[in-house]
Amino acid sequence: MFYRHFVLDINCSAMWISPSRKMVNNESEVINDSVKHLAKSVYLTAPFDGIFNGRVAQILDDNKYVGAVFPEVTVLRLNFYSGTTLPVQETTEYKRYVDEFCAYIRRLFPNAEEYRFQVSPFTDTDDSQMVGWLLSELIQNSDCRVAEYIHSSGGVQVSGLVDVVGLTHLSIEDQACMEDCVELVRRNAATLVSVDLGIADAFDFIPRLVTNDDGSTIVYPNLTRLSIHVNLLPKDMDTSFPALKDLNCTTGTLRVANVLPFPLKQSSTSV
Repeated sequence: MFYRHFVLDINCSAMWISPSRKMVNNESEVINDSVKHLAKSVYLTAPFDGIFNGRVAQILDDNKYVGAVFPEVTVLRLNFYSGTTLPVQETTEYKRYVDEFCAYIRRLFPNAEEYRFQVSPFTDTDDSQMVGWLLSELIQNSDCRVAEYIHSSGGVQVSGLVDVVGLTHLSIEDQACMEDCVELVRRNAATLVSVDLGIADAFDFIPRLVTNDDGSTIVYPNLTRLSIHVNLLPKDMDTSFPALKDLNCTTGTLRVANVLPFPLKQSSTSV
């Protein structure tokens, strides 16, 4: 562990690869109180399989995090990746270990208001559903006001995340299945503040963002920023996006920015 500029870095990856290394001074039985009270945000890097088999919690215990509390931390940034060749699905008791890891995080950072998740580009496709379970558990059992997911992994399938609810910020940075992306957005309509779906892979058969399967209108009451492929734009923006202030559209390689106020065709500018 090392501390700089009020940011605490907890890199479980290094401990996973080299167990003899420690994140804290071996001579100290507890983490220094000054670090606990000065750290304002945290970067935590860990392998998914280490969470699902309990190894990450063991690493944190071995490095004196058991019983520690960082009361000033308000921002928690979590970077996850696939760590070993053992498929997560073959890990027994993974649900218990996920619950324990999430409880561990909440004990360490009881006042964290922002949970920001990112998945490594090298995460295995087979881990997709596990990614969804982990994010769901972390978000639904916290009091965070910001829950951000940045999808930059070509391996993880968004279809494995569609049960995640409570997201406030969502960014899809790779060529994910747009139909799955739209479904994830729809499920989080009540809480989303910012959405970036500026991907060229959009087709006419993809369900619209603003209509449920029964034909009823979906409303995004808190959404203020939207970046989206022009094929997905609904005709009536005001009804579904009453709080929208910033709209950016993509058409293949062309980006159309700052197109408010409506209607879109009368105010579009290209950059």
